[in-house]
Amino acid sequence: MEKALALARDTAALIRNTPCLELVREPELSAVLFRRVGWTAEDYAEWSARLLADRTAFIAPTGWQGETVARFALLHPDTAPEVVEEILDTMT
Repeated sequence: MEKALALARDTAALIRNTPCLELVREPELSAVLFRRVGWTAEDYAEWSARLLADRTAFIAPTGWQGETVARFALLHPDTAPEVVEEILDTMT
C-alpha cells in the first residue's frame, strides 16, 4: 500500500510540472484526479479509448463537480513511475 501512496504523490508532482496538465485535488489514497487544459469530455473519451486499444492502460474519464477529468487509480504495487510518465505524455 505504501508503494501505491508514494506513486500517487510522485504522479501528482509530475502533473504539477507539466504545463498543460492541472492537478484537480491532492491525491487521496492512490487516486489522482487531473485535467488536460482545454479538453472536452469527448477528448477524454477518445484518449481513454486509444489507451485501451493500444493496451497501454485502462483509465476511464470521471466526473468532478460537473466537469469531465482524468483519474489514475494506482493500485498495482509494481506500477513503474515511467509508465505513468508515458501515459501523461500521451496528453501533451
